[in-house]
Amino acid sequence: MYMNMTAEQINYMFEANANIGNAIIRAFKKYWAENAEIICAGLAAMSGQYYVPSSRK
Repeated sequence: MYMNMTAEQINYMFEANANIGNAIIRAFKKYWAENAEIICAGLAAMSGQYYVPSSRK
């Protein structure tokens, strides 16, 4: 597939993949920042432990 691509096309493809990867990482970081308390509570509940939140909004 990549054998018939020019160097410019390959460079564009790598940059596009890097941008997609960065967007996915940013989305995960944003989701974690907004929902960290719920995620931790769910993980604790699945492992049979109690979760006491450190702060309330």
